[in-house]
This record gives sequence, C-alpha cells and structure tokens, in this order.
Amino acid sequence: MKRTTRRSRPQLVCVLADNSGSMAGPKAQAATEGIQEMLLECQATGPRGADRSYFRLVLIRFGSKAELEPQCNMTPVRQIDAASITIRGDGGGTNITEALDVAYRGLEQYMREVVEPHPERTEHPLPLVLLFSDGHNGFGNPEPIATRIKRLNVDGDPITIACAGVSTDDSDRPDEELLKRIASAECYLDIDDAQVLSAFLAEAGSSGVSSPAEVAEVIHQIKDRRGIED
Repeated sequence: MKRTTRRSRPQLVCVLADNSGSMAGPKAQAATEGIQEMLLECQATGPRGADRSYFRLVLIRFGSKAELEPQCNMTPVRQIDAASITIRGDGGGTNITEALDVAYRGLEQYMREVVEPHPERTEHPLPLVLLFSDGHNGFGNPEPIATRIKRLNVDGDPITIACAGVSTDDSDRPDEELLKRIASAECYLDIDDAQVLSAFLAEAGSSGVSSPAEVAEVIHQIKDRRGIED
C-alpha cells in the first residue's frame, strides 16, 4: 500500500542544513530560498486551516556544532513563519556527524511513539531526511549514525536520506563520496548551481514521497529539467 501524507498522518521532513562559513553568500541565500519555498509549498497542501498541516518540519543547522531550530522541532508547517527561516553561513566548520546524531535521536523517538502505533501505520508516510553540504566533515565518522537512521523502519519500509553536495567552484568540492555513502541508494544530487539547491529542497521536501525509489525519482526529474548528467 502506498504511503501518502494526510492531515491524520502528516509527513515529517527533517532538513540538515550546512551553515558552515564556506556556505556564506549565494549558497546560503539559495538554501534559505529553498527552505522557505518548501515551507510555502507544504503549507499550501491540503484543506484550509491552521490545524490541518500535511507536513511537519525539523530544521537542524550545522557548522562546528549542530543546532535544532526551536520553532522547527517537529512543528506543523502552518505554524511556521517561512520568512523567519534563514541560513547564514556563519557556523564555522562542518560537523555532519553531530547533525545526524541530533536527527537520529528525534527520529527514533518519532518512529517509536508516532508512526509505529499509528492506526494508519501502513499508509503513514515515513520521515524524509534532506542533508546538504558544501564541505568536508571534520568531526568523527558520520556513516555509522547515517546507517542507524536508514535502519529505522516500519514494516520493513526504511527512512530515506537524500543528500546534496554543493559547489560553485571546481577547486572547492564537497566530500561527494562520503555524502553518497550517507545517502540512501540513488538519492544523491551533485549541485554546481546554487539555484539547483533551492529546487532540491523545495521539490523534494514538499513532494510527499518517502521511499528511496520515490525520492530517487524526484531527484532524477530535477536532473532532467536542469540538464544535470549522472
């Protein structure tokens, strides 16, 4: 049975946003626009009413430290002021490990307390994790934590992690191989145009899909429209 988002079973979208110093400028601006557009698209989904959100949002910014945005802590999207969400690129280094750890702790509890006992569990959309970075992780090994997230499942259906590696200069590439290993199968996007980052966040985050195959198809469509080669 296909998992779909509804008022009675909203999807949790967890955005892990690189806020390191190298993101400052156009990349941070594109990330801000993408998250804001994603929120607006999610807010427009479903019937009218502040209490009828079809999506919930977790936003974790990470630089040298990972920080959970207080107003975006599994919050119904219609309770969030999209214009107040910003990525500044002022966080120092790149701590992907801590960002995934913060996400895992919240996701494990959410799956156990919300999705697994839900009366519509077979149709309840699974959380979607969107991670983007323009750098190299400098804090421990994030892969074991990413694996633990991807092993969280309901009835054998796992959580999906989609990753984007962001660069605007060939001399300053992100750790693409690490991001591919963190991502679920076929759920990595190489971004060399800041505006594609906006599209990745907005389109994937508001798509309502949750399986690796469905998310991979969304990424494939973004590539096709933008002329991005594999």
